[in-house]
Amino acid sequence: IPGIKKKNNLKLYVRRVFIMDNCEELIPEYLGFVRGIVDTEDLPLNISRETLQQNRVLKVIRRNLVRKCLELFEKIAENKEDFEKFYEQFSKNLK
Repeated sequence: IPGIKKKNNLKLYVRRVFIMDNCEELIPEYLGFVRGIVDTEDLPLNISRETLQQNRVLKVIRRNLVRKCLELFEKIAENKEDFEKFYEQFSKNLK
């Protein structure tokens, strides 16, 4: 549906305990097509959503996720065939 922002597909876990679905603070909007699970031991189990928004550890996790995604994109780009498949599926997200 046009105009409706799709939620990202990242789930946040702390020490294998589910904390939050669609954690928008974990990844920038332009990488919204990335799916996965983030499991960390650096956050307390009883963290609230408000606390998450101002948490330094979450900013570090976000920075590392972006760095890892860009490294993986570079690795995909090394193989022309893989890159063409990747670009065909996600070009609208990357523009």
